[in-house]
Amino acid sequence: TFAGSRAGALSATAWAAMIAIGESGYMEIAKRILETGDVIKKGIEAIPELYLLGDPLWDIAFGSDEVDIYRVMDYMGDQKWSLNGLQMPPAVHICLTHRHTQPGLVDKFLGDLQAAVKHVKANPDKETDGVGRLYGMSAEIPIKGVVDAFLKRYMDLLYKI
Repeated sequence: TFAGSRAGALSATAWAAMIAIGESGYMEIAKRILETGDVIKKGIEAIPELYLLGDPLWDIAFGSDEVDIYRVMDYMGDQKWSLNGLQMPPAVHICLTHRHTQPGLVDKFLGDLQAAVKHVKANPDKETDGVGRLYGMSAEIPIKGVVDAFLKRYMDLLYKI
């Protein structure tokens, strides 16, 4: 991290986790994440209004030519899913982690995604809330204290279990 942008604490945490789970634990977790990714990709492909971008493994991006994908993202957010908006083309992505491999979670995600597409398709004229949610946009916010406060609150929510 000396030459990079990652904080030393993140690297130390990653190292400690690797020591704790060992190579076999790491390989098992990686296998489960990739298997979960395969199920999610098949589920997205089964929704006619959606399409995958590229051939992803665990960071799965998808878009739509038929529904407003950002409204789908908003609906998913209301269901407590964390998707990130992308642009050019308009799309969203989910980055799978070990938490996504828990039993029943994939079925819930795909069910919520189908419901989101159905809801947006049934309400095509509804306005979005006008809030931009594009991945990487925090670097464009002129008041850096806002970014700091947001990231602290996000981390609090992320690790609140």
